[in-house]
Amino acid sequence: MRIPLSWLNDYIAVSGDEQEAVADALTMAGLEVEETLETPFGKVWYTKITPNRGDWASVYGTARELAAIYPNKKLQPQHPPRSAGAGGGVSIRIDDSANCHRFRATVIKNVKIGPTPQWIQDRLTAALGDRYRMINNVADITNFVMLELGQPLHAFDLDTIPGGEIVVRQALPGEKLVTLDGAEHELPQGTLCICDREKAISIAGIMGGKETEITEGTTNVLLETAHFDPFCIRRTAKKVVRSEASYRFERYVDPNLVAIAGDRAAQLIVEHCGGEIVGVSEEIAQPTPKRRFLARLDRVRALLGVDVDRDAAIAALTRLGLGVEQSAGALDCLIPAWRPDLTIEDDIAEEVGRIALGYANIPEKIAWQIGQRGQDSPRAAFILRLKNALVQQGLQEVITHSLVADGGPGALLLRNPMAPEYSQLRTSLVPNHIGIAQRAVREGIRDIAIFEVASVYLAPSAPTSGGTPSEPLRVSGLVAGSANANLWAIKGESYPADFYFAKGIVESLLAGLGIVAEYVADTSPFTHPYRTASVLVNGQNIGMIGEFSTAVIDANDLPKRTCVFDLDGEALASLAQETKVGFSALPEFASATRDVAPVFSKDMPFDKIEQAARESAGPLLESLRLADIFEDASKLGEGKRSLTLRFTLRAPDRTLTGEEIETTLANIRKTLTAIGAERL
Repeated sequence: MRIPLSWLNDYIAVSGDEQEAVADALTMAGLEVEETLETPFGKVWYTKITPNRGDWASVYGTARELAAIYPNKKLQPQHPPRSAGAGGGVSIRIDDSANCHRFRATVIKNVKIGPTPQWIQDRLTAALGDRYRMINNVADITNFVMLELGQPLHAFDLDTIPGGEIVVRQALPGEKLVTLDGAEHELPQGTLCICDREKAISIAGIMGGKETEITEGTTNVLLETAHFDPFCIRRTAKKVVRSEASYRFERYVDPNLVAIAGDRAAQLIVEHCGGEIVGVSEEIAQPTPKRRFLARLDRVRALLGVDVDRDAAIAALTRLGLGVEQSAGALDCLIPAWRPDLTIEDDIAEEVGRIALGYANIPEKIAWQIGQRGQDSPRAAFILRLKNALVQQGLQEVITHSLVADGGPGALLLRNPMAPEYSQLRTSLVPNHIGIAQRAVREGIRDIAIFEVASVYLAPSAPTSGGTPSEPLRVSGLVAGSANANLWAIKGESYPADFYFAKGIVESLLAGLGIVAEYVADTSPFTHPYRTASVLVNGQNIGMIGEFSTAVIDANDLPKRTCVFDLDGEALASLAQETKVGFSALPEFASATRDVAPVFSKDMPFDKIEQAARESAGPLLESLRLADIFEDASKLGEGKRSLTLRFTLRAPDRTLTGEEIETTLANIRKTLTAIGAERL
């Protein structure tokens, strides 16, 4: 917002030698003056308006803020409105009272359309810069009052409105309107329109129609001022067109300005365009309720960390336009209509802090003592633990958007999405990871190893139960290509990032958390029928590992053998154990390595074989790994395979004897035979 200081001085005095200090004070109070511009019309402040302070989008709103900051500066009052009376032959009907709360029509007859007075042109040029182009005296006066007071207005040629009937309703299916900029718009469903008895003549709160605009031949004017629902205007502006009017209505406009701004503009029109005000009519569909709540002084002081004086707090709030009464250690605050952002007592504490004290005057305090330090919450610390474990395995963290185009069955829908591709909340991290892999492949990256630890968003299990949505934590990742970079002596394909690589990532992660899991063959609609496993802990399913099916890989242009894992982070948090790092001396005695190659049916799960082998090896077992797999139906038989198990045996206090080694191996063979091994 550009605020010409000559215009600001109409309402509050800011002398030339104090302009810089006043700009700094305004910035420190929250209304940032980003720049002071030198123009042919004097200095202009360029202010940065926050989305919740629509009252700052005007010269008067800025002056009112300065008056609150400087108790010694007097704020000039707004021009008082006249009472609504005879409508001058105009009738108003509001069909959509949810989005149009108030509508006022002022009829001015026998006006003379011509050039805009030079002083109004100068102020509009100072406030709008290169965007200003003179239209005519009536149209420019409506823009002048909008910038001055913050209330958008629109002037219609009354003679183009049959019977003077105004209807405020939503657009009909397929209804179109040519706006003042000459563009034709098909009005989306839900568009609030100002209409005559037959058709739309203006998009409410955004832009008027070409057919009813003020022209050189206009003699009778219908001046509109209204109050609209900000969410309705924002939705329409995003779909159709944005304007200076929608900029203000989206941020909320004081309903009381409907009468004040309407009469201010009407008086200027009569003064500079001639004519006379013959009628003012108004329809109020939703009266503006008074809002008040208590703010406890103890709460205000606790939030600010300062024992703020009660009278100073009351004086500051009063300068801001609040009505304040004392009530047993609390402040009973009546909130002005232009401050919809004040809803709870913490908001009152903020106002006291920035106006009564000033942010720069709030003392700094050490919030901790020697020996104390800040730390993550248990949940945040666990998430960091998960991330560190996955990064240590060579995966790269990604952070994806929680809003998606299609969250799947039962996804939560946004009531007012930014765009169609951000209309639902995700129910899984996996689709986002597929998208990352797609983009990587398009850029020529074939080796991918990514993970994400984040929340998904699930609707209540019974939609009619009145329950609240949940945000469970998920731990997901995707791997593809090679787990080993191409070197001169080692080809990348020698170590593929396949199902077993993904399973190894999950095994290492769970081992670091002290969780013992079982991996059971499973099926999924989007994974390979024979390369998918559920992760079970004490019979509880906590996730899955799988290689994408050929259909998924082809549909998304992914590398072959692309794999995914998806784990329940909440279950991991409940099952995780605190792990301690231990140290031991290097072994003093030699180890003995022996291979055992049992033949098993392919249906025998390896984890069952491994568990039996480890238990039978006893305390001498230092390590066990699968060294080789051999399959040949002509030698082993149909559905058989030979597994080479490599045992490393060692005693901590002596060198093993041959007899001890053979005894251990015999026990291993006996146990493996008992569970179905052949030809050991």
